[in-house]
Amino acid sequence: MQDHNSIVSGLTGALFPQNWQANSKVGHADLLLFTFSPVQEFIKSSRKLLDFWSGSYLLHYLSARLCWFIAERYGPDAVITPSLWGQEIIDAWILKKYPDFECYFREIDSENSTPVSRFNLRRSNSLSTAGFPNVITALVPREEAKDFAEELTQEMRKLWKGKENGAKEGEKGIGTKVRDHIRQTCIELLEKSGPEIWEKIAPTMGTTEGSHINYEKEFEKWHQQCNWEWNKLWDAQLDHTWESYWTLVPLGDPDKDLKAKTQDPGYETWEKSQQNLAQSRVELPTDPEKKAYGNLNVGTWWGSLQTRLGQSIQAIKNTRTWQIPVAPGERSTLSGMYSAVHPNLLYRDSFCEGAGLPAGSMRMFWKLMAEAYPGLFNGSEMLNAVELTKRMAWKYGGIAESLGVSTDEDDLENLIRFPNLSSIAAARFAHDAPEKVKEYWHKLEQQIRQSLPQCRDRFGSLTRRSFQVPKTDDRMNPHPQPLSQRARGEEPYNGVMFSSKWLVDDLGLQDKDDITELRVSKYAQKESNKNSLQDKDDITELRGAVDQAHQQVGLTGGSPSDWWVIVLADGDNMGKYVSGSRLHPYEKYLATGVADKLRKHGDEWKQLLDPNPKQGFPVKKRMGPATHVGLNRALLDFSNRLVPYLTEKRFCGRVVYSGGDDVMALLPLEDLPEYLLSLRAAWCGKADPYDEFRSEGGFWHPRQDKSLEGLPNRPLFTMGEGATMSMGIVIANKGIPLPTVLENLWEAEKNRAKKIPGKDGLCFRVIYQSGNTLEALMKGELLEKWWAWLQQGPDLDLGPVLHRLAEELPQRCVVSEHNRLFQLATTTILARRDRKDELESIRDPLVSWLDDWECWVNKNAKADSLGTTPADLGNLLRFSAFWVDKKRQRNEWIRSKETAGIQGGRYAVAR
Repeated sequence: MQDHNSIVSGLTGALFPQNWQANSKVGHADLLLFTFSPVQEFIKSSRKLLDFWSGSYLLHYLSARLCWFIAERYGPDAVITPSLWGQEIIDAWILKKYPDFECYFREIDSENSTPVSRFNLRRSNSLSTAGFPNVITALVPREEAKDFAEELTQEMRKLWKGKENGAKEGEKGIGTKVRDHIRQTCIELLEKSGPEIWEKIAPTMGTTEGSHINYEKEFEKWHQQCNWEWNKLWDAQLDHTWESYWTLVPLGDPDKDLKAKTQDPGYETWEKSQQNLAQSRVELPTDPEKKAYGNLNVGTWWGSLQTRLGQSIQAIKNTRTWQIPVAPGERSTLSGMYSAVHPNLLYRDSFCEGAGLPAGSMRMFWKLMAEAYPGLFNGSEMLNAVELTKRMAWKYGGIAESLGVSTDEDDLENLIRFPNLSSIAAARFAHDAPEKVKEYWHKLEQQIRQSLPQCRDRFGSLTRRSFQVPKTDDRMNPHPQPLSQRARGEEPYNGVMFSSKWLVDDLGLQDKDDITELRVSKYAQKESNKNSLQDKDDITELRGAVDQAHQQVGLTGGSPSDWWVIVLADGDNMGKYVSGSRLHPYEKYLATGVADKLRKHGDEWKQLLDPNPKQGFPVKKRMGPATHVGLNRALLDFSNRLVPYLTEKRFCGRVVYSGGDDVMALLPLEDLPEYLLSLRAAWCGKADPYDEFRSEGGFWHPRQDKSLEGLPNRPLFTMGEGATMSMGIVIANKGIPLPTVLENLWEAEKNRAKKIPGKDGLCFRVIYQSGNTLEALMKGELLEKWWAWLQQGPDLDLGPVLHRLAEELPQRCVVSEHNRLFQLATTTILARRDRKDELESIRDPLVSWLDDWECWVNKNAKADSLGTTPADLGNLLRFSAFWVDKKRQRNEWIRSKETAGIQGGRYAVAR
């Protein structure tokens, strides 16, 4: 009923627009599909997780603002996909524009809070978590549809860049606000501390005798606003950021009525016109539906119209003409795209200057940026306008302000609540061994105090802040106080302290081996050489201090920050759900006993509900508008409720993006197998591996005896039995550039996991520091039994056994229907080892899993099938050995002798 009322509300806004008169004819509605790109390229230009989060969140924010624009015009139910129901970013804007709603939001919340207050009090990260897709479907009045689609395109431009020639603050877009803030901040800083900053920068300037004087003059010019000439360059780059696409399909033939009775003389003509418009592959409605209902409307073809929308937008995308603007001068050091911005890089008409800017001048500006925004820039980066806008949008582009969120915090990582790479990698270790983390910090701090006293304060501010991983922070600091109320020594800890690589970067130390060696004038030669040598010595000291602290607390052979995981999951065959082909027979959707009552109404209902005598199967329910709304709300329970709970409350991870059937999450390596099991179970409604939910009727019911923070006390929708999802999983060494990791992630999900026979695939990719890659493929149905034996691996030191199996099984065995050669070979190999008694417990679950793998291969045995060869099995065993070895190493760190007495060894007990 709720879904029915929602679609009625959406149709009302489309059929009866604001200019409709009471004596006018009821109008028609169009289905609008609006999207924009690029997505992957926009996200990929990232160096740190901060940039990665910023790109994902900006896509989410722009899409949400477009949905808000539609909702204000035609009502919130006019937006079909994504559903706006329960979306906290929408609720935040409601509170911002209509403050009287605060009482309502507090009444419906069990803790008397609002989305904004929960975020400000650090009880929820939902407002800084992306979840809106870049594809929007809406119902709009037909007579206004084309003009409104163009309005959406212009609204996208206004949000990003602002109104043309807009001078007022309210007319500025995100990018324009960032640009103006940079200019104003730099001018104010130079007015206040210009000479001191120049003294700091001067030693690195100049290539010839006297050139430092020219740089100093240029530096002084930046005190005046009229010398910031970068507007044309900035505008050109922002103008070429987004390409918008839209398409319209009428909801029913516009020349026909919205509904018809099957007994009417013109019904056959009406039905044929609807069928021609929808271009359905099957005849709709079916004969049993015609007889049972007698009165049909254009919603019968809803699923087919959705399919046609998707085909139309793809055809439009194939004609795209997106171009990259001219890029004179030095390009971005982050992506290599577009010119790095500079106040004096001119960009006018068809003649674009800037190629003649000295490299020292560009370097001087970015060192000034590091002084103006400490912690946000390191002085060696040079970014374009798009990348600058991404990184600065939350605080300086007005996003947080638009949500009503406080921006008083200076540290952007604390402000957005998103972790750095090291914190994600070390999150499970810190959760399981908090005392060792504290011991490690004190050892390292002592080293810093002795050998790098000038870095002590900055080191403290970087490492005594939260992990930004909720489960870890709750363990490390179970009773957090506001920063102003914390006593000295009670501050939280941050995982960046485990990585000398990122500490060097965040402390602003530059190794001259990693940058172009500076040639300086006689004026600066002596000072520059001293500073370069000092930086080199400082970096060496810092790396040595980190290594020594690791050794002192027993972290041998590596670091908790060495490996991190990113997961990309996508529901399989979602187009078939929307078209209706994955729906079940009608009786599955009826309450108990209703079907029997309907059968008593006549033979036409029996034909609809019972097996068709000619075809031998019941009639499937069709996808109607209300069913589609219900599907979207079910996806909301998964993406907005279950995914954040599983990722951030059950495990030590963080959600990057969770919207509909798409999930992107960051994890420590230790949590990976169980997280995948939990996520898949939540998607299809299987039994919860942790037994916190009861699976019944396609719902996950929170158990009454368990307190599940952040979840409503009601059954939560899942996609139900038979639903599958494919996943790309990348396990990356901390030294691998983030764009490389993301490129591998998309490749693993789209071109590997999705291409496993029948989909439901998992593609694991391990990227080593050398750049070498190990890829392992597995069918999702094998995951549960894989974990049944893998979880014993660390305690049994199973790595060497798995490596041997990975080498010998592909050489000695072939897939056969009856011989079960893999089982026989594995049993023989395990029996011959000197540890055969110790390995007895692993034999049966391992052999059972190998049997299941061989059975699956036999069902899908084709020459080109991914994941079905003995070599694929060997890679899967190698990946299993990799995980076992790393997990065993971490267990040993936790149990190491330095802290064996602390807490009676309780940290060895996982979760």
